[in-house]
Amino acid sequence: MSRGACREGDRVKVKQWLPGVIGIGAFALIMVAAREHITRRLVEQKYHEAVEFHRALELKVSQVLATHETMETELEQERQRSRDLSDALSETRGELEQTVARLTEENQTVRKLQVRLTAMQQQMDQLQGELAMTLQERQSQESAGGRQVELERIVVSDAALSGFQGRVVSVHRDWGFIVINLGWDAVRIGDTVSIFHDEQLKAKARIDRVQEGMCAATVLPDWETEAVHIDDAVRVL
Repeated sequence: MSRGACREGDRVKVKQWLPGVIGIGAFALIMVAAREHITRRLVEQKYHEAVEFHRALELKVSQVLATHETMETELEQERQRSRDLSDALSETRGELEQTVARLTEENQTVRKLQVRLTAMQQQMDQLQGELAMTLQERQSQESAGGRQVELERIVVSDAALSGFQGRVVSVHRDWGFIVINLGWDAVRIGDTVSIFHDEQLKAKARIDRVQEGMCAATVLPDWETEAVHIDDAVRVL
């Protein structure tokens, strides 16, 4: 075979091989481009997902911050409410202590008044006994003829001349009581009598108890029991 024929055969082989080579390169380029496109799409998708995640995270952080601020506000309100309650409790405790102190004082006063009332009741019982004894003595004197002498003394020296109606027969200065020889025929409970000593007004008293021929009276606050003496003259106002 000549050299020219060999060259012509090589050209034919090259022409047959060249399209195949070109097709493989184009396919490779297409595959590379496809991979790049897919990679770019994946990257873009991941980027968008990252952006969305970032936005969601920012929203969640904002919500957490808002919740935190709300909780701080509520906590401060609760603290203020707790302080107000503590102040109110302290004030109430102070009022309670004052009330307990006043109650203790009142209880002491009640006990003192009870003791005084008992003593006054004993004093009144004593006065009742004195009234009864004086009434018995008067009745005995009247039975023995002493009534005419006493009436003569009262009528001549007091009733007729000075207008006095009775006399003080007992004085109890501790309790401001006096006993007068005037009964329910002369006075009533609530009547006021004037007490004279040597024709001078010494005190005024209010009738509290009355029996036949005797009565008990309390010296009025504006007057002194010390100024009253046994046998002072008494006149009903």
